[in-house]
Amino acid sequence: MLTFRIEARSTSPEVIIDKEKRVINISGSSTFKNTSWFYSNVLKWAIAFNHQGLKLTTINIRLSKIDENSTKWIILIMKKLSALLQGHDIIVNWYYQPSNVNIQINGERLKLNSAFPVNLIAA
Repeated sequence: MLTFRIEARSTSPEVIIDKEKRVINISGSSTFKNTSWFYSNVLKWAIAFNHQGLKLTTINIRLSKIDENSTKWIILIMKKLSALLQGHDIIVNWYYQPSNVNIQINGERLKLNSAFPVNLIAA
């Protein structure tokens, strides 16, 4: 079983990439300064886990807070995965609290900029 995991901190999200289940989970708060280093490593692991003929099926994003840099990186990751993993089935589930308009708007931005399905889910 291969799993890549980054523990959540107060300003950075938990990330779990589970090769066996073909799932990436990103949850928590994403409002930290070093987004480039953090999300570039997430992208590297996502690609590494899915180059072996596996198809990435689900990316679940459950963020309580997100800043502009994190939003840009998540959109960039989705674009890169789409380009690098052509032929793979990718579905993104973007969860948001109905009272959190910022998270909902960022999910809508992702949906507009994504080449694969993004489900906006009020939870």
